[in-house]
Amino acid sequence: MDLNKANINNLIALWKTGGRLAGKYIEESGYHLSIAASGEWPNKLWFTKPIDTQTLMDIQLKWNLTKLSLPIWGGDVEMRESMLKSSGFQEKLTQIAMSVNLEDAPGNVDRVIVQKVTSKPMAEIWSQLFKDAFGYEISADIVNRTMVSIDYFIGKHNGAPVGIAVLFMDQQGLAGIHSMGVIPSQRRKGYAEELLIHMMNIGRMKGANYATLQASDMGKRLYLKTGFQQDFIIKTFIKPQN
Repeated sequence: MDLNKANINNLIALWKTGGRLAGKYIEESGYHLSIAASGEWPNKLWFTKPIDTQTLMDIQLKWNLTKLSLPIWGGDVEMRESMLKSSGFQEKLTQIAMSVNLEDAPGNVDRVIVQKVTSKPMAEIWSQLFKDAFGYEISADIVNRTMVSIDYFIGKHNGAPVGIAVLFMDQQGLAGIHSMGVIPSQRRKGYAEELLIHMMNIGRMKGANYATLQASDMGKRLYLKTGFQQDFIIKTFIKPQN
């Protein structure tokens, strides 16, 4: 399996699912958009072929890009980064795409249990925990409308929520781990590692041979410790409001 391609395919399939089930998914020549009906996710624009400055200008005239994030990856990432910056975009974050063979997944953990979100009230709890952990919103409506295809989990210890995670199984059988975070009051207690191990083992139980994710530079140590390898870089840009 080409794990680089598989990582991106899982990520794109997740964005498409979010747009199709809870907003808009639009395919244009050279690029696709997935726009949330509420909240701040997915709200993505990504390119499907090499794009020039004129096409980027045309996109900006057609769409309100201040509400969208533009991720880029691949061999020509430096060229596209330069083009975006010269067109007034700013880098929002850099992530490290990572992967692991789930045959090497650690055993289950004892402290944290995970509960799958299966109802609107649970979706509201998950949404608030996500906002606490990450500082922006995936709305409860998005969660409620997409949980038929995307698995949302709440991690708990002694009955109290400690964090959240998403597991997205795509049509190729890859386990994509996304939006995994611990709320501020529960950090530095080892919960992130336990959430990760749960996601890896659930992915394996669902039949996946590999898992992928996208990590911050600060967070990559946890994933390396748990057996993940670094594969490539994804950079995300935003168009600041004037």
